Amino acid sequence: MEGLLKDLTQAKPPAPEVDRERMERDLARIIAMPRPAKTRTSARRFGPVLVAAAVIALAVVLLPRPAPPVQPAAPAQQWHVLTQKWELMIVGEPANPYTVLLSATDERWASAQRQFDVIQKNGAVEPFTRDDEAKWETAGKPSTAPQLGGHGSVRIGPMQLGVRRIDAPESNPFAGLPADSAELKKTLQTVAGDNGSKDSLDYRTALLAMEMTTANIRDDQRRAAFEVLKTLDGVRQLGEAKLRDGRSGVGVAIPAPPSFQFTSFETQLVVNPETGLPMVRRNILTAPEHGLPVNTPIFEEEYLLLERTTIDPILPEGVTVNGAVESPIIER
Repeated sequence: MEGLLKDLTQAKPPAPEVDRERMERDLARIIAMPRPAKTRTSARRFGPVLVAAAVIALAVVLLPRPAPPVQPAAPAQQWHVLTQKWELMIVGEPANPYTVLLSATDERWASAQRQFDVIQKNGAVEPFTRDDEAKWETAGKPSTAPQLGGHGSVRIGPMQLGVRRIDAPESNPFAGLPADSAELKKTLQTVAGDNGSKDSLDYRTALLAMEMTTANIRDDQRRAAFEVLKTLDGVRQLGEAKLRDGRSGVGVAIPAPPSFQFTSFETQLVVNPETGLPMVRRNILTAPEHGLPVNTPIFEEEYLLLERTTIDPILPEGVTVNGAVESPIIER
């Protein structure tokens, strides 16, 4: 390119010589010539056009500016949670108790505007094992069976599906918590406090931290909550923990206080080590009870989906929102 420019410069013709005396004479002659009379032809010919142009320009200036186009509102972001829950319960007469399995899928769509909960989806209560089924048949296949050691009865059979809607739900209580594990631990312990419960402070703090991992929070906050779990008294690390479907994650376990039916169990949380998202929370027997061997899960909540989405809630058809829903547990 530089060579081409140099060639063009060299090929440029020389500038003509300037005759200054001749230029002065020509300029004097032009000035001395009589000026022609002014004509209005141009004004008459183009006047209307100029006036119209001026009017149009003025109108453009004076007309109200059109409002900017309305941008469509961004779709509301939803925190979508899909869980598969089940638990074991001992029912029947003290002389012939048996175990039933309560299982259901729950789904939540939560935004700042409203929250939808789909509960007891595909829910059912049924005998846990073939031996339990035989005991249920011996009892006459009752549609309800009393809880052993409790004050309620359990409906045996399918659960009723329900949809609950909450407008302007309360804000996410975990969203503003610190991502530093030491500061987070202090905050959760303060919230857990002494509520007069028989549960230990560490166990109540652990439950808060476990619940926090399922909330709509940042990844660093979620990881901090799992780190808090590791530092609580009584917590042991499980290392690689296997799930029933063959997947594995990283887990922790903490001794749980006795419930009304089970006295020796621990609560475990297993998370995906790559994402920090929880995979399952479960209660595992640490000693045989009611004919169930050690290491039997008596409660499990598997997290099938924990995601942010802009998809509108997908609700079951034919179900009354905020309608009455039969609980599988009824008072006797």
